[in-house]
Amino acid sequence: MSDLLFRPLEAGEFDLFHRYGPLPASGVGTWPLSFDERDYRPGWVWVALRGDEVVARAAFWGPRGSERPYSLDWFDPGLGPDRIEVGAALLRAAHAVLPAPEGTGERPEYHLVLPADWHERPEAVADATDRIRGAEQAGWRRSVERLNLRWTPEQGLPPRSTRLAFTPADDDRLVVDLLVRVLEGSLDAWDRRTLAEQGARETAKGTVAAVAGMAGGRGRWRLARDASGELVGIVMPTRNDRSATVGYVGVDPAHRGHGYADDLVTEALHIFTAEGAPEVNDNTDVGNAPMAASFARLGYHVMGRRMILI
Repeated sequence: MSDLLFRPLEAGEFDLFHRYGPLPASGVGTWPLSFDERDYRPGWVWVALRGDEVVARAAFWGPRGSERPYSLDWFDPGLGPDRIEVGAALLRAAHAVLPAPEGTGERPEYHLVLPADWHERPEAVADATDRIRGAEQAGWRRSVERLNLRWTPEQGLPPRSTRLAFTPADDDRLVVDLLVRVLEGSLDAWDRRTLAEQGARETAKGTVAAVAGMAGGRGRWRLARDASGELVGIVMPTRNDRSATVGYVGVDPAHRGHGYADDLVTEALHIFTAEGAPEVNDNTDVGNAPMAASFARLGYHVMGRRMILI
């Protein structure tokens, strides 16, 4: 690989990123939205050059205004026989100089976008395997596969809950105490990993901070109580940079088994519909079958999958 040059792009050089090709016909690694140069800084977008040919590329993303990348969104290791080694070398070169994510020494997460049926299509499996192997050789490791889900008003707005009463979730102590309980038995991979590393209270505080820091703020958050006044759960509707999303939903273990997740998400959908949101985009771990089933009952459709490597 001595004939390769690995370097970040400078301002005005994004044509190099788009010069890479051909893109996988399988749809692996291709985000549903086009590459927006406003979301990717020149120093966070890297290419591997063999002469004038772009043989591999990688683009790291961070929220606008952030000084540190949050995720690796685009990674194409090329098509040559040495593609795995080339891709891994490109990622290692970028990781060596990019700042680590805020508050951790870990590398940015790699979000590999996948078609919904990728497991059943050999060409998609091959394209995904190339990217996973390249990232793993560079130090990333597989964490979880997630379902990308979307709800639109055309699916029909479920009726609002008649068994729960909703109030603003503006008491941080109450919210954190509830989330500490919600974490018990969580099927969410991020919750479980952070719980093991930091404990329940710090994980709960981190969840509050992370969702509150999203573009939608916390004005839509709601606590849910049953007819007796007992606190049942919480839903944190918000917005990311692109659309409405249910930032977090959780049911107290003492009240699980009654389908309350449906009521909580439905409340979020009513809030978003009243605001005129054209769509709501959410995701859940493949292993979180109860939450996936709840989204399906409410009319969400699986738009694709995402493999997360850390």
